[in-house]
Amino acid sequence: MKFFKSIVLIGLVLICGGVKADNLPSKTRVNSSIDLVSRHLWRGFNSGTAPTIEPTLEFQTGKFTAGAWGAYSFDESYQEIDLYLQYNTPLFQFSLFDFYCPAPDFSNSKFFDFDSNESVHLFDISAKYKGCAKFPISIMTSVLFYGEMDRDENNDQRYSTYFEFGYSNFIGGKKFSWALGLTPFKGMYDDKMNVVNVNMTMYDKIKLSDQFSLPVRGGLTLNPVTEKLFLTFAITL
Repeated sequence: MKFFKSIVLIGLVLICGGVKADNLPSKTRVNSSIDLVSRHLWRGFNSGTAPTIEPTLEFQTGKFTAGAWGAYSFDESYQEIDLYLQYNTPLFQFSLFDFYCPAPDFSNSKFFDFDSNESVHLFDISAKYKGCAKFPISIMTSVLFYGEMDRDENNDQRYSTYFEFGYSNFIGGKKFSWALGLTPFKGMYDDKMNVVNVNMTMYDKIKLSDQFSLPVRGGLTLNPVTEKLFLTFAITL
């Protein structure tokens, strides 16, 4: 099995051999954006009961990216602030996340509370093969390794795991991305191995002038576990 995995990995690298390391920025860059999203979804699950505003601020230097991302629903039913650190190569991305999900009124949601039963931090580590133009298929695996929200009835960490397979292509001149997400065993996502996220997203731009366009995207997401279907729309400022 290890030999087979090694052959697959070597094959992916050879297929994407044209990807060059100089595609990564060598100087420090500061990136910021704001997304207006009709509904916040994460791995097939819905958070909040209203549209959200989702700001991002990140610093990128060489192969490293450090950033903060937030989600705030218009009706104050949900808020989230994620801190992350990423290491990128042309083909792979390794990430460490702190998902901080305080109550809307910040009750029992102290940021520096990591030990009590009321802590609202959730730590995630993930690895992703990003694919390339010749082989536009991505593979991501994620493990939740700390947090009260991922503990079972015995207060044991469940290490909930999530796999996602992605594919991108163009249809009618528009970019599409497709994703299939599943959990391999009982955890936060479901009580058994199951598909939890089936997603299709289309990317486009709204032209406002010859010099300015707004990036937009529309997504159709199905969670077979909860049997819920979502049609979402987002604008990036």
